[in-house]
Order: sequence, then C-alpha cells, then structure tokens
Amino acid sequence: MLQPLMALLAVTSLGAAGGPATPPRCTVETGAGPVTVLRAEDCAELTRLREEREALLQRLSEVRGEGSATGGSGEEGTAEPPPPGGPVEARPPEERSAVTEELRALRKEVAELRRSLTEAEARRAPPSAPVQEAGPEPAQKEKSERDKALELLRNTDMLTVQNASPAERQVLGEVNVANRTQTGEVGFVLEPKVRVGTPWNVEFGAGAELQNLAGEQEGTTGAVSAFALGQLVDEKGAVPQVSLWGEVTSPQGDEGVSAEARVLATKTFGQTRLHGNVGYSARQDTADDYLLGLAADHPIGDRLLLQADAYYVNPLGEEEASVNASVGTGLRVGSAFVVTGAVGVNATADAVAPRLLFGVLGRI
Repeated sequence: MLQPLMALLAVTSLGAAGGPATPPRCTVETGAGPVTVLRAEDCAELTRLREEREALLQRLSEVRGEGSATGGSGEEGTAEPPPPGGPVEARPPEERSAVTEELRALRKEVAELRRSLTEAEARRAPPSAPVQEAGPEPAQKEKSERDKALELLRNTDMLTVQNASPAERQVLGEVNVANRTQTGEVGFVLEPKVRVGTPWNVEFGAGAELQNLAGEQEGTTGAVSAFALGQLVDEKGAVPQVSLWGEVTSPQGDEGVSAEARVLATKTFGQTRLHGNVGYSARQDTADDYLLGLAADHPIGDRLLLQADAYYVNPLGEEEASVNASVGTGLRVGSAFVVTGAVGVNATADAVAPRLLFGVLGRI
C-alpha cells in the first residue's frame, strides 16, 4: 500500500513544479525586456552573426594592435551584453518586429566589420611593386659608360672597310685627311662628314671631299655626297650583323656622278670584331669597279682602339687593279672626341706607295 502512494506523491510534486527544466532559448533585448526567439532559423542566424561579430572584433583588434574590441566596427559601439546566467523568463509569443530589427542590425554591423578588417590588413601589408604596363617593345637597356666609350671609338670612319653597326641616337662630326685617295692617287685629300644615328638602326649622313692631286691642272676640286646605312640582320649566335650601305657623289673634276653600294658584315669574337665588305661603284664617265675588303678592330681598355683593313679594288676597264692595306689606332680624348691615325700601302702591278691618314671624330 505504501509504494503506490509514494509514486503518486512524486508525480504530483513534479506537476506542481512545472515539469523538468528546459534549456534557455535565444533572446532579443527590447525596451520591455528580453524577447524569446521561437523560430529555429532565426535563432541559428542570430547565433552565427554574433559569433562572427566577436571573431571579427578580435581579429581587427589584433591587426590594429589594440586591446580587446569594444564593439561596433572596432571604433565605436558597445560590447554585446553577456547572456543571462539564469533561466529566461517566459514571455508571451515572440515579437517578430524586434527579431527582424536585431537581425538587420547584426547583418549591417558584420558587413562593416568585414570592410574595416580588409582595409586594416591592406594598410598593414607591405606595398607591392608597381606593375609595369606592357608596351609594344621592351625598354632598351641603359648602356654603361664603358659601352658608350667603346661605341664612340668604333664609330670612327677612317679606314675604307667599314663596320656594319649604324650610329644610334647621336650626331657625329668627322674630319679625315690623307695624302692619297682610296685608289692610290697622290695629293691632298680632305673629307669632312656629318653622321646622324636614329633609334631604328638606320644612319644617315652627308659629307664633302676636297682633292688637290699632284699633276692635275684643275687645282683643288670638290664634291658632295650623301649616304645611308641600314641594318638588315642583327648579330645572333653564328649569324653576323649584316647591313646595307649606299652613297651618291656629285661630279668632281672630270668625273661625273657616281654611286656606290656595299653589303657590310660584322662578327664579334670577345672584344675583337671582324668586318667584311663587298661593294660595287658605278661611275658616269669612268669605268665601274668592285671592292672586296676585310677589317678588324680590338679595344685596349676604353680609350684605345687598334684597327686594320685590307681591300682589293678592280676596275672593269683598262685601269690596273690595286691592293690596299692599312693599320691604325683611335685614341679617345675626354668623353666626346677620338683622334685617329693610320699608315698604309697602295700596291699595283707597277708600284707600291705609302698612304697616311689622320682624323678627328666628335660627338656633336
């Protein structure tokens, strides 16, 4: 009899206490007090947004080197109040307007915190190197002082056999003096010249030639000329640099207008360069001729250039062919001038005669 009575009293006491305790639900603070969020999806979103807000505040404080976050975007606002420790007081049915406002405020606050954190991390990151805009061609590498000095030395046009490298982005003035012409005629020869280098591997120039040949009755004669040198093939591997050179000369003495064209080739072996020329000259009143020539140059430091050439000129008429050879040097003076000198011989089937050349080259 006692056991059924005790069980009945236990059930009665549980009913009076309101049954076993239930876990607290999510709440939203309102002016009238906390409101319980009854919908599970709203409660889940509120929980996620609050956790993300706390994580963003902590990360933002670390980035800025500040202490604990104080709410809002890390600059303004108040911290989220801690959840109540005891059971939540039962409320009437959920007020949807209060939950909606809380969700809207949390979404906005989290979005602002994300933006603030992104900006803070960007300010703290080291500046990245500026990205160069792609152009049609890569910028040319700046030449060293030694390269500029060697370029000036090698631009001398004292010898007959020429190199295949056009002058680049500069204007050069040159004056050469010789006691014989290129074909061996004795006399005084003066050749002033101006050369203009362009950025497109093309060189233009104009010059004059004044001659006072021994035994001539006309005295001093003169002619003007214009020429162009253009690179066709750049030196690469076993392929030499190849250029085309052409010159037109006005009448001089008893000679009419003449024109000459050459194919020039240059190959580099360390500091030494080898040059080859094949040319043809067409003249109005005298026999045409062709030229075959070889030359070499080698710098000593960046102030001295040793050079030599040898060439064969064969007229197509009755005149004798000649073989010519010269050795010379160029000495750079300062940063813009080169003084040149050479000695050579002119040999035909009947005689061998010396030829002396002197010149000055300057960058204008």
